[in-house]
Amino acid sequence: MEQQSYTHEELFGDLKDAFFTTKEAAEYLEISSATLGRYIKDGKIQAKKVIGKNRLFDLKDLRKLKTAINLLKS
Repeated sequence: MEQQSYTHEELFGDLKDAFFTTKEAAEYLEISSATLGRYIKDGKIQAKKVIGKNRLFDLKDLRKLKTAINLLKS
C-alpha cells in the first residue's frame, strides 16, 4: 500500500541546504526578477553567495520573504 501523506521533510528535505538562483528565487516568490532586484536594493533580502554575476539565495530567507509578501497581499 502506498503512503498517501508525506511530511514536509520527506518532500522538501533535500532543499534545506539548496541555493536558488535569481530566476528560481523570483519564481518561488511568485514575483518578477525586476521586483526581486528592488527587494535586494531595498535590503529586504540578501544573496548568501555571489559567484561572478550570479546571486544565490538561501531557502530559509526566501520563505521569510514569501511569508511577508503573502501577509501584505492579505
